[in-house]
Amino acid sequence: MSRYGSSRRRNQNRAAMMIVVISALCMTALMVLFFTLALKQEQNPPEHPEQTGIVSDIADGIADNPTEPPAGTTPAPDGQTDAGTDAPAQTEAVTAAPPAPVTTEAQTEKSDPPKTPVTPESIPTFYDETLLAEVALPEGIAPDGYIDKLVFYGDSTTHGMKAYKVFGSRDTTQVWTPTSGTLALFRAATDLVYNPNTKTEMTLADLCKSVQPEYLIMTIGVNGVSQMNESWFKADYQGLIDIIQTNSPDTKLILQSIYPVARSYAKQESINNTKIQTANQWIVQIAKANGLPYLNTYSALVGDDGYLPESCQNGDGMHFNEVGFAKIIEYVKTHPLT
Repeated sequence: MSRYGSSRRRNQNRAAMMIVVISALCMTALMVLFFTLALKQEQNPPEHPEQTGIVSDIADGIADNPTEPPAGTTPAPDGQTDAGTDAPAQTEAVTAAPPAPVTTEAQTEKSDPPKTPVTPESIPTFYDETLLAEVALPEGIAPDGYIDKLVFYGDSTTHGMKAYKVFGSRDTTQVWTPTSGTLALFRAATDLVYNPNTKTEMTLADLCKSVQPEYLIMTIGVNGVSQMNESWFKADYQGLIDIIQTNSPDTKLILQSIYPVARSYAKQESINNTKIQTANQWIVQIAKANGLPYLNTYSALVGDDGYLPESCQNGDGMHFNEVGFAKIIEYVKTHPLT
């Protein structure tokens, strides 16, 4: 064999060996990758279907609770939540402004009480006494049948009037609230309200147009004080007034203060009597601007320590029992719009 032929064969053998080595290295790399993936899958098993459902539910909850005020409003400062909201251009939802962290109902129930409890000394009086005197209903004697002509429109603090049969029956026609009992200021302009006369739900505008009550006492805003700033709160509140007066122009509208909460109320970091008094001052200013009377029930309910007496609440520190409602009705009777 020639020298050239021998050299050629050696080159062929080397090429074959290189192919074998490269193939072996590739197989080794593939095996290492396979075992690595298998180990990862074992350490991080696929998400359980039920867990996926929970995540989806939470996402749905966030979608149902907007975290920004309507266009044209300014988010509330300091991460406040729960206040504000429904004005003509920005309707209710009182739901959250500046965007405070959105939590589900379950999470809210587990929230811890504030680390720094609100003390009576930290609850100043925000009222401009001169302005308050101009709009607050004075003490007087209600004419016969006055209470029977009143309709109370509001949130869950009003809804309890049905449960405690303040007007003799759960089916009373004198209480307007959603079937759920919950009504946030920022959603009030669009949320449906139960019409006790027709046993159906409808918007506030349609309800006013249908019933045309002689007197209507509006109590709303506690859900908004946690997150709504002044401009947002006032805009949504004014929106409700406009709806009522447009659809029931002869109705005598009375703006009632937001009620105080008791010391035992667990979520004072978001809703407390400081914020409530601030919002009540806004309502006083709204009453003045619209020439409407203001029912200062807060003053009759708050105790010497700056809180709602525990004897008036039903167990959660915010909602009333029969004792609390009796005080409210007594104040309404002794401060009539005549």
